[in-house]
Amino acid sequence: MRRLLRALASAAALAALLSACGGGGNPDTITYRDAEDRSLFELPNDWHLYRADELVQVAPVPFLPDTGGNIVSFVAFDGAAGRNLGNVALDAAASEFPVGAQIIRRISDTERNDISNRSMALSAYNAYTAGLGVEMLNLVDDPSFDRNYDGIRGYLGVTLQDGSLEGVIYVRAVHNPDMTELYSMAAGCSLDCFTRERDVIEEAVNSWVVNTRR
Repeated sequence: MRRLLRALASAAALAALLSACGGGGNPDTITYRDAEDRSLFELPNDWHLYRADELVQVAPVPFLPDTGGNIVSFVAFDGAAGRNLGNVALDAAASEFPVGAQIIRRISDTERNDISNRSMALSAYNAYTAGLGVEMLNLVDDPSFDRNYDGIRGYLGVTLQDGSLEGVIYVRAVHNPDMTELYSMAAGCSLDCFTRERDVIEEAVNSWVVNTRR
């Protein structure tokens, strides 16, 4: 995983643009735009972004499932009181503040044959590394993408071994028409945190825009 993130540091993360919203933008948010103009999203301006070159120091990151080195671009973020790389290493069930990530990955030939709503949702978070379970909650097709980009949105419930719900993740994911690239955006935290921060989390994830005109 560390080798994967080092490779990202010299590619997508190198030219990543992070800037305050300008012009008619909202002064209470910050905007992240992918270096190759593939996507963008907005976060509250008191949240923190972590680029791939920084994330080398904290692998593994639950919001970066290891899919064999097919990652094109990756950025993580959190809504903690202070900026700390260790925040993004927390699993959602243990985090008392929002944590999340945007990932752009290539879809391998093997994965292409097994693409489903479930696999797209799980591309955004790996609960299994922490010995946790995942259940799909209200996972539906997302009609907001166009040009034959098939997407989903919904919730992942993060469960302990006894099946009890300990965390919730809101996720959106979409693949391009020829099924060569998969985009995902997700954020979540412990059940108590998600109950408290749900509106802010959903607003951040729903601000995500994928450039379907590339």
